[in-house]
Amino acid sequence: MKITFLITNILLILFVLIIVLNILGFIMLGVVEGPSMEPLFQTGDLVIIVKSNNINVGDIIVFKKKIGNGYIIHRVISVNNFNGTSYYVTKGDSNPLPDYQEFEVLGIPQGRVVGKVLEINGIPMKIPMIGYLSLILRRVFSV
Repeated sequence: MKITFLITNILLILFVLIIVLNILGFIMLGVVEGPSMEPLFQTGDLVIIVKSNNINVGDIIVFKKKIGNGYIIHRVISVNNFNGTSYYVTKGDSNPLPDYQEFEVLGIPQGRVVGKVLEINGIPMKIPMIGYLSLILRRVFSV
């Protein structure tokens, strides 16, 4: 009983901390939608996103779509530098090819990158399934 109480309190404190850090702008939260990053991320997973100017091959970044609204969460497979700007070639882990439709010649420009998924000891931080509520509300209210 004491262990369950302790675990529940720790999870509650972590949840509140994540919400407060999000409100203060230290982190952002993103909801995975679609199978392109399976098996690592599933639809409905909530990921923690941090701003970063240090993006490397293997990092999972979040970037704005070139056309339309929304964001894409994919892994960086190469980095190109041109005229002082970094460009990122990305690919979903379960996609057969890189994101060619998103290319702007050299890749995704740094200016479209929102941040990268927070990793601790090389493990991307996610909260499974908690993002389903957001996905349902977006569909119901067409947000």
